[in-house]
Amino acid sequence: MANLIRMDLYRLVKSTSFRVCAILAFVLAMSQTPLLWGLTMVTRMFSEEVSVFPKTANLTEIIGNPLPFLNGMLVMLSACSFFYADVENGYIKNIAGQMPKRGFTVLSKYFVMIPHNLFFMLVGVIGTLVGTVFLQQIVPGGNVFDSVVVFLMRFLLLQSICTILILVTAAFRNKSLGTVLAVLFGMGLLGLVYAALSSGISQLLRLENFSLNDYMPDQLLGLPNPPVVKSILVSAVTTAIFLPVSIRVFDMRDVK
Repeated sequence: MANLIRMDLYRLVKSTSFRVCAILAFVLAMSQTPLLWGLTMVTRMFSEEVSVFPKTANLTEIIGNPLPFLNGMLVMLSACSFFYADVENGYIKNIAGQMPKRGFTVLSKYFVMIPHNLFFMLVGVIGTLVGTVFLQQIVPGGNVFDSVVVFLMRFLLLQSICTILILVTAAFRNKSLGTVLAVLFGMGLLGLVYAALSSGISQLLRLENFSLNDYMPDQLLGLPNPPVVKSILVSAVTTAIFLPVSIRVFDMRDVK
């Protein structure tokens, strides 16, 4: 299993999609503050009532927002590309027969997502710092421990979302659907779908104030401060459901 994880890590680092998405994530994170500064300057040309561009930026806010702009979508697109790469390139035929269970390859992909997701989140933080330092003074501003907790909650939620993408992309071998889900999850566009389902469930079970948005990992990921207990529980339940199913489905299907 350890050798399989090392091989998957090597494939990940060498993949073009991983490198391209990482570069784009850094550029987008770095451009966040300059774009905000530019928009503020342009707006002030037409109206003096616009608020002044802040002179300082809080380090805690930067740490707590490691997926700025479209970086959430980029990290998931990179993940989907990696999940499907061994099937697409025929690599799975060479390795699956050497494992006691083919599903171990799915488990390996899940473990590889740990450094993968942490790397993208650190890229987001570093990129934001680089883009901010020339325009604003970076100050501690708040409890650094709390911001680290928020960072970790986002990581757990992102890791759990990857189990859904593994099921669709690796187990069901549907890269197109996986890519669509990566975009929807990454941009938080499923809120309306969850709202419609919540309405139906509320009427069926006669529940009041029930909302799926409060329990879906992608929606919690998009919150300014994901609640700690709920984030841990949602991440654990999502992983416990989708990861074993992915392993089981992959074991049952023939390797082509």
